[in-house]
Amino acid sequence: MLTTTAIILSLSSAGAMAAEHAMDGAFSDYQVEAQTDLFASDLLGARIYATETEVGDTIEAGAQQEWDDLGEINDMILSPDGMVQVVILGIGGFLGLGERDVAVDMNQIKIVRGGADATDYFLVINASQEAIENAPEFTRAGEGAMAEDAAAETGEAMNEAEATAETAAEETEQAAEEAATDVEQAAEETEQAAEDAANEAADAAADAGQAAEDVANDAEQAVEGAANEAEQAVEGATDGSATMEGEGETTTETQN
Repeated sequence: MLTTTAIILSLSSAGAMAAEHAMDGAFSDYQVEAQTDLFASDLLGARIYATETEVGDTIEAGAQQEWDDLGEINDMILSPDGMVQVVILGIGGFLGLGERDVAVDMNQIKIVRGGADATDYFLVINASQEAIENAPEFTRAGEGAMAEDAAAETGEAMNEAEATAETAAEETEQAAEEAATDVEQAAEETEQAAEDAANEAADAAADAGQAAEDVANDAEQAVEGAANEAEQAVEGATDGSATMEGEGETTTETQN
């Protein structure tokens, strides 16, 4: 709810006010009428409500809860003769995000007093939800071109970002393929190295077995040779004893 101060309605009837409060020169001895005059500074930031039903000049307390709170007045546009033509209303969005401006005809804004206290009021328009949603967006002079430029820049930026993302994706895919190839080659090299190591181990084991077999054969041959030599020695000793006994017998016979 707003507190009444003045100017907007006075600007709407600038000619009549000028005639009524005319003074010499550009200055006026203007007296504010609290029941009818509104200060423009108080309207900036004031909220506008919408309802589909007709409302009177006053309402009972709490009746405004049935209205739609459209948004705040962000600006006003005056004609060259000082009349308020439209107010710029920010609607939609949340905490200023996603808000858009629409122009509301000042003649369509009804000042509804809140109950018995006529110094309190609401700014109300008759509008349906569909009309509110389809209200054309207000654009200041030059903002259209700026918006187009911004849109073009945004489009270019999006195209560049898309191209960059595509290039990055291709590079990532290529790097992944190269990494997969490197891993495959490394796996093959590891497998080959394992096979080589296994072959070398088998060869070493075979060499070790052959060496052990050779040692065993050499030992066996050595044992056999020693046995043969021992046997020959025993036989030689036996033959020598027999010869000596024969010679002794021969000598005895000769003596006899």
